Amino acid sequence: MSLTKIINSIREEIESDDIIREKALPLTRDAIRKCSQSIKSTHRGEFEKAKQFLSEANSLIVKAQKQISQSAFLSKTRILNTAYQELSEAANFLSLITKGEFILPEDYDIPGRPYMTGLADTVGELRRAVLDNLRKNKLENSESYLEQMEEILSELHTLDFPNALIPELRRKCDIARGIIERTRGDITSTVTQERLISKLERFERKLQD
Repeated sequence: MSLTKIINSIREEIESDDIIREKALPLTRDAIRKCSQSIKSTHRGEFEKAKQFLSEANSLIVKAQKQISQSAFLSKTRILNTAYQELSEAANFLSLITKGEFILPEDYDIPGRPYMTGLADTVGELRRAVLDNLRKNKLENSESYLEQMEEILSELHTLDFPNALIPELRRKCDIARGIIERTRGDITSTVTQERLISKLERFERKLQD
């Protein structure tokens, strides 16, 4: 066989992969957008809407996965990992806020690695929830979310594998650690401030008596 024929055969395979990729990428981008909308809805307390966005995101990822499965090459890449990661983050965030529970990877057929990196990103959203509740004087909720943040980091730290096996996890854990330290400081400051205000109020009542 001539080299031209060999190259042409390979070119056809790559062109086919490119067509599949171009079909899958818009689906993944839409899925990521839906996950972002779900997170925003959860922060606003619009839980049914958040759940609907999650369902739509999952459907889009399933469609993208069907496209990718047609290519032996693309099936071995991490082309869907970002979408799975965002789905893990959004789904865990909604479940933690509404039920205080983590989702199972199987609930949305999320592969293990993007499930974990998405879980690490959930720490940032929980911090926002903590701050929102501190502003509303809901200290108990804030402390509960901080406990969830600490549990996530503690469990992810048990995965002592190189970056090549779990890409980005160590970096995300380092970021999560800093977020947790700041959040703990915010809660401590709020508790200290409330105690001081309480003491001042008692002192004022004594003066009035």
